[in-house]
Amino acid sequence: MKKEYIMAGITVFFWGTSAPVCKVLLTDTANMEVLCLASIFAALALLTITLAKGQWGELKQYTPRDLLRVGLLGFTGYFLYSAFYYQGIACLDAQIACIVNYLWPIFTVCFACIILKERFSGAKFLALLLSFSGVIVVMFRPGQTSTFSSGQLKGYLSCILAAALYGLFCNLNKKQGGNQLINMFLYHTLSAICALVCCLFTGFTAVDAGHVAGVLWLGLFVNALGYLLWALALQGSNAAIISNFAYGTPAIAMLLCYFFLGEPLYITSVIGLVLILSGFFLQMYFQKDGAREE
Repeated sequence: MKKEYIMAGITVFFWGTSAPVCKVLLTDTANMEVLCLASIFAALALLTITLAKGQWGELKQYTPRDLLRVGLLGFTGYFLYSAFYYQGIACLDAQIACIVNYLWPIFTVCFACIILKERFSGAKFLALLLSFSGVIVVMFRPGQTSTFSSGQLKGYLSCILAAALYGLFCNLNKKQGGNQLINMFLYHTLSAICALVCCLFTGFTAVDAGHVAGVLWLGLFVNALGYLLWALALQGSNAAIISNFAYGTPAIAMLLCYFFLGEPLYITSVIGLVLILSGFFLQMYFQKDGAREE
């Protein structure tokens, strides 16, 4: 087996642990506090990697305008994205939040039509409908009434908004360019600062060793090491093949939530996930087919 596949598999496992770990942490720790600590650990790890690779000097090439753009990207694509996603996890079953959040690939396609001037075809519209139908299936799981509590509604809206923000970020980050390792360090640093400011108003809660281990896992493995391994895997192998590994993340999250959090494996979760991802793959199929015709 190619080492790039192993690195991609390890990354997807790290990412799959994010929702269940966050769910445990968010039961008695504020969203912003978890985000702040995880971002600090991620930023320190990414800074260490940047220095070790001798790439810190490339930061001097960034103009004030570049830094402003990176700052805006970090605020929208990581801080706001994580804040809304964590809110969704706090309000919903972790597996449900993770599945709904996987609308981000289809949002990426939609924003590409606006930002990168790609054509919005009938296939993309059909894919969008298919993915959102998956969210509806997930929402009306067994035992779910036709009405939602305010917390559930907040959770679904938060996850959808988080997915939209990340889809927007993927396009803007691609357009921005630059050294991605340095960019990610700056994104996490800004996220830590923004979350810290929020915590100064809301206050901090006492954290025990278990909580510290949880945020260390999120910061070091899910964010910093996960990003590095994913970048190395993309560089060393076919990007299209490696990218498909990412869609194992919600499946891993579902299994971990079942075994470690005791969340039921809803059949609607499986069907909904299939529909959400099918929408994206349908769009990709027609996009490749159109490229061949051209």
